[in-house]
Amino acid sequence: MSRLVAVLLDTDIGDDIDDAWALAVCLTHPQINLLGVSTVYADTVARAVVARWLIEAAEKEVEVAAGEQNPIGRPISLYRPNQMKAIPPEDEQKLKTGRKDGVAFLAEKIEAFQGSELVLLTVGPLTNAAKLLTEHPKAAEKITRIVSMVGTLMPEHTEPEYNASVDPEATRILFECGKPLTMIGLDVTLRCRFNETDLKELSRSEKPLTKRLLALTEAWQEAHRRPDGSVPMPILHDPLAALVVVESDLVTLTPMRIVVDERGRTKKVEGEPNCLVATDVHPSAVVNRLKDLLA
Repeated sequence: MSRLVAVLLDTDIGDDIDDAWALAVCLTHPQINLLGVSTVYADTVARAVVARWLIEAAEKEVEVAAGEQNPIGRPISLYRPNQMKAIPPEDEQKLKTGRKDGVAFLAEKIEAFQGSELVLLTVGPLTNAAKLLTEHPKAAEKITRIVSMVGTLMPEHTEPEYNASVDPEATRILFECGKPLTMIGLDVTLRCRFNETDLKELSRSEKPLTKRLLALTEAWQEAHRRPDGSVPMPILHDPLAALVVVESDLVTLTPMRIVVDERGRTKKVEGEPNCLVATDVHPSAVVNRLKDLLA
């Protein structure tokens, strides 16, 4: 019998579309028991609305709490996530009420957990996760492992990966926390992509969750329409991380010691490993698994 893994998802859903697909994996995968969702970075209340809109379509009872808006030590300006355009105003009004203490919310969910395996899955900047680890160490002890879509070791990728760069201090705290950590970085995620045919196949689905996912995807595509009229296709960064929580055979995991510099760049160094790094992936298997769950 397949094991059931309890998951807390921390996400910046609403900007890039892959967060929404990762949430959908957590809502539909038979081996994932989604205990709660926290949102991070900028307008976390709007992000919580997007998450609740998908959870509502999945007919699941999963609470969402808006979390930290600012990276550690750096205030930012709020902006409206592009995918809010897909959500009817009456739905937004209905769904915007809820908790706004995401870090405390995560700690409470962890402290109340009674099972044997609890995974913190991070697919956004790491501010909530870092504050959880530093401000609620007793709760953090109960986390079995952390799976993060973060970082890259690609030599040609001289800039830090986005999630790592938004809050470099939080990224450093994650890699130095001592918890079992799995890094799902650009080295593997950039190889996992939907194409027009994949989206067309999914558009035949009658599932309310998939219909809303595709509406969010269209809003994201419209926000990033290119001068030639073409639109981007989803890169499956975050859903890959979600799948690896329970299907680690989709990737090759290599023990490494990773350090984080002041800009959030992740670098391999000599020494005792502090994480497992995904170094290879089966892209077609990832795409097919997502379609199996959501078609």
